[in-house]
Amino acid sequence: MKWLIISGVCLLISVVGRIVYSFLRDLNKDNTDLDGISVSDKFKIIVDELNLRAFNGKGDIIPVDKRNFNLYEDGQNQIIQFEYSTGILTIRWRYKYFKKEVVHEKHFHDARNLSASDQAMIASQMIEEMSQIIELHKKKVLSMSL
Repeated sequence: MKWLIISGVCLLISVVGRIVYSFLRDLNKDNTDLDGISVSDKFKIIVDELNLRAFNGKGDIIPVDKRNFNLYEDGQNQIIQFEYSTGILTIRWRYKYFKKEVVHEKHFHDARNLSASDQAMIASQMIEEMSQIIELHKKKVLSMSL
């Protein structure tokens, strides 16, 4: 019985060790990816397209840290947050309508080496999805006020 417990603990330690190692390895790859380039530059096509659509090209990039930044125009009712970690790009688009907020969040795996066409496709996908979400949100908010 004691041997079974010891082997179970060893197996658990081994599994946790592999998970931690994998996570740290992926973070190190992020550091290599971002060596000499900002996250906003790495995903420039996505940023430019979303800026054009959401803010008519007038949005500002506001760095949060090495892996995060916001795209925002002062006085507007929306903000787009970008997070890049362990090879995953997360885009979180927040939109307010009559003080009611809707959030659309999407994770894009294997984002380390996106081509220009991949980035354009991601931007188009986010724009299309958010356009539908905004329309539904507006209808919902307006129906609540009746």
